[in-house]
Amino acid sequence: MRKIAVFGGSFDPPHLGHLKIIQTAFDFLEIENLFVVPTFLNPFKSYSLFSANKRLEWLEILTQDLPLPITLLDYEIRQNKPTPTFETINFISQTYNPQKIYLLIGADNLKSLSKWYCYENLKNKVEFVIIPRLDYQIDSSFKVLPMQPIHISSTHIREALQKQDLKTLEFVPKAIIQDILKEANCKKTDNKQSISSSKS
Repeated sequence: MRKIAVFGGSFDPPHLGHLKIIQTAFDFLEIENLFVVPTFLNPFKSYSLFSANKRLEWLEILTQDLPLPITLLDYEIRQNKPTPTFETINFISQTYNPQKIYLLIGADNLKSLSKWYCYENLKNKVEFVIIPRLDYQIDSSFKVLPMQPIHISSTHIREALQKQDLKTLEFVPKAIIQDILKEANCKKTDNKQSISSSKS
């Protein structure tokens, strides 16, 4: 492989903004393949709302019919622990031997980027490509995906699930929305039972 891109994240849950990012990456970067890499757990987060296997399943549904060369990589999930991006890039490099790797990251990650594990080595292995986000500035030294800032995030979706905000939930693809609602309702039921048990 010559040029590839890597798009990692929690995808907790996936939404239409993620699909827009994938399409724009192919339009802009002239890549042969895009690796979508869901995390087991983001090293900067303490938990994910949905299980790693569910998030992987939803991504499989959303990407399986896209007419694009996409590889859904479960490497980080198989580690069963938070996995630094540097380790994932090493695995991809050794397994697929690409000549160039673009690493897609949201503009909200730029402030903490220097704190990433083995950052100095990572930036020698990849070229960062920044995904615009509302209210986040991007240094001119970075390559930027030419798209409007994403107005939706997985955080917004999770909040909408709590509030039953149907307008925001329109940003969840129809192919997975019913399963997401089912999973979210199960978690609410589990939480209520746990609270009830603790009081008894």
